[in-house]
Amino acid sequence: MPAPHYALSEALIVLAAIWVCLRLARRSSWFGALGVAIFGLAAGIGIVRFSLGQIEELATFHRDFSRIGGATAMALVAIQCLMAPARTWGGWPIGVAAALTAATLGLALVVLDATIPIFLAWLIVAIGTCFAKPAPSTKQRLLRAAVVAIFLFNLLLVRQSPFLGIDASWHLYHVLIALWLIGLWWVLVKELGSTQPTSNNS
Repeated sequence: MPAPHYALSEALIVLAAIWVCLRLARRSSWFGALGVAIFGLAAGIGIVRFSLGQIEELATFHRDFSRIGGATAMALVAIQCLMAPARTWGGWPIGVAAALTAATLGLALVVLDATIPIFLAWLIVAIGTCFAKPAPSTKQRLLRAAVVAIFLFNLLLVRQSPFLGIDASWHLYHVLIALWLIGLWWVLVKELGSTQPTSNNS
């Protein structure tokens, strides 16, 4: 049975999510901010589950929220990448973006088994978009795509890795998610320029 220390790496995700969400919100990057907030909320449920000993009681809720929320959050992140460098909120892309988000959430709620394929599909869209967007060099395009691809690497090679063991893979998986969230801030704000600053702070 997982020990209370499992909540520690979940806390890193929450802290990273708060930091990134606030900075994206300040720059009116609302889709990205909401996606990051959902990732943070899923980790917050994990903190409550493990630190308060509600491991079995909250297991199903934590799993389902993580899957449904994760699919929706990744859609929001990918949509924010696609919108870059949008500056307006009228017509497209806001209408299309909202419709895509609602469709993703609806499908995830109705077909729980579809959440992982949906998540992966939107993650690939985000990676591809980050590479396809113009940049001064191919190296720069590869770098920002690689930052977003950290989550794909994390899913395939770190999560439940037989080589790392349960505890190590759990914590490393969540540490990499926290780093990935910070990487999103760099990609969306510093690289894609998908947001408009509302203050001098970033």
